[in-house]
Amino acid sequence: MNLNPTGTLPARRDALRFLGWFAAIVTVYYGLTVIPWVDRHLMYPVLEFTAAGASKLLNLFGCPTTLKGVVIQGSDYAVAVRRGCDPLEPIMLFCAAIVAFPSVWRPKLWGMTVGGTFLYSLNLARIVSLYLLGRRQSAWFYSLHQEWWPALYIVSAILVWLVWLRWQQTTGRQQYD
Repeated sequence: MNLNPTGTLPARRDALRFLGWFAAIVTVYYGLTVIPWVDRHLMYPVLEFTAAGASKLLNLFGCPTTLKGVVIQGSDYAVAVRRGCDPLEPIMLFCAAIVAFPSVWRPKLWGMTVGGTFLYSLNLARIVSLYLLGRRQSAWFYSLHQEWWPALYIVSAILVWLVWLRWQQTTGRQQYD
């Protein structure tokens, strides 16, 4: 019911509904991540999977490494993939934004799959680059690890979501109630 001829009331209601769903999904995610069982049985395997992917990429590019749990070990350097090095948080925030957006489920699933895969791949590139920089004892390591890569990763997640929104807009797949 549109009481305002400019259409701002429904737009605000839709925005508040989106923000409410987004906040609820994110709150549930962060609430689950502090449960030790979830950390041990769901989060840690993602760290292992991420370390395995980065190790395989390093091996593929001629940098021989072995894997011990979450530790990527080369002949003269090693890194451990720890919480915060995994792709879960940006992927979860991205997926929460898609789920909260009023749209039908097929494009949501497509967006989460493609966007999640992209963000996972970007995280592998991040770990590989940091391993190579750390191995060379580059002065850039700390800055890239603590500042530049996290910022790029967050901006990338937002951009992927904006691309998905644009695709939604151009294909007319919004859900109206």
